[in-house]
Amino acid sequence: MAKLHHHIVRHTKRYIGHFTKYLYERDTILSLLMVFLFIFIVKFLPLNLHFLDPMKLALQDFEFNDIAYAKLGKSETTPVDKRIVIINIGHIDREEIGNLIEKAALMKPKVMGLDVYFEGPKDPFKDSVLRSAFQKTKNLVVISRIKAEHHHSAKTELLHDYFDPYVSTRGYANLIGEEGGSIRLYSPFEKIEGEEYPSFTSALLKRYDEKAYERLEKRHKEVEMINYTRRTTQYQVVESEDVMMDNVDSTVLQNKIVLLAYINENKFDIEDKMFTPMNEKFSGKSTPDMNGIVVHANILSMILDHNYIQKMPAWVGWLAAVFIGLLHMSLFIRFYLEDHIWFHLTAKIAQIISAIFFVYLGIYLFDRFRIKLDMELTLVVIILSVDIIYFYEALVTWMNKKYQYKTIFTHHHHPVELEVPNHKTQIKEP
Repeated sequence: MAKLHHHIVRHTKRYIGHFTKYLYERDTILSLLMVFLFIFIVKFLPLNLHFLDPMKLALQDFEFNDIAYAKLGKSETTPVDKRIVIINIGHIDREEIGNLIEKAALMKPKVMGLDVYFEGPKDPFKDSVLRSAFQKTKNLVVISRIKAEHHHSAKTELLHDYFDPYVSTRGYANLIGEEGGSIRLYSPFEKIEGEEYPSFTSALLKRYDEKAYERLEKRHKEVEMINYTRRTTQYQVVESEDVMMDNVDSTVLQNKIVLLAYINENKFDIEDKMFTPMNEKFSGKSTPDMNGIVVHANILSMILDHNYIQKMPAWVGWLAAVFIGLLHMSLFIRFYLEDHIWFHLTAKIAQIISAIFFVYLGIYLFDRFRIKLDMELTLVVIILSVDIIYFYEALVTWMNKKYQYKTIFTHHHHPVELEVPNHKTQIKEP
């Protein structure tokens, strides 16, 4: 046993030595800095690098954590949220919406939300019916829209709705990224003309659960990540005609959050649908997968359950990229200088193993503990390190010849195969 233990310890130290032999060398640190410099140039400087376009398009609007939603069945075991009921209004007109609001209000929901924006006048009679419903229903929250260059912009502007004077409570329905890409974030509050204005979900929450609303306020988050836990089928959905014809028991809506909005389950009908991380095609998405009102319902479920996603600070991701990148750079330089014949094979194996491990780690933390740890930067550093070594060697070798710059790349030389010409001896006859 003692020999086996000694054997294991000796080989463990040997493998660790591969990573640490050049760990504290100046060249290792500087070559890693060159990797980060390259990343900075590509990401932040306005350079027209067309050769990077395929990479950008392939990874556009993709996060590794999307796999937790799309492929790991994150929502499959989540029960139906019976606190929220969605009434599908389909394509009914303003008069019918007004009648539906009054009918639903008779069933005593705790709060109602209408996801319809009205830009201007239409039929006077139908408008009057809707106007009357707005005036009578005090527990109704209607969406508004805001116009801003970005969230929490100083130039945020509230877009006025035709029925503004008759609605007691409004909340903006804008979601971050809805202009294109997956909806992962939302802003609970925005400042408009010096006053805090609530989102649609925040306004609903304040009337439904004051304590949950206060917890949301105390988080002081300008932006929250949406923790998607349910698809459309995991919310109670009733049709507007069933409500109007008394085919829905009043207890279904009583003391609930009732959302009136357009909804459909036809995957080819993309009206009022958005891309979300729950899209089964998490890379290269083709069609939007979730109605906007279901996105809002997921936000409400998240807040009511206090089921927020905890995003690790950006400095944690940077620290991980620096530390792990330094270990890999030390490993790559060791094989580059001492076992160059195995350099590329070792580098590729290390890159593949690291990619699998860190992607799995990020997905595991996200799926089990609702912790979002961004490892994308770490993976980019590991991938770029191999090619940067060649650039760095050329630079320091030139500096050594011209300025006597000291570098480990002049003390070690990887073997170079030379072709020796085959000269035949010619014997001159006398």
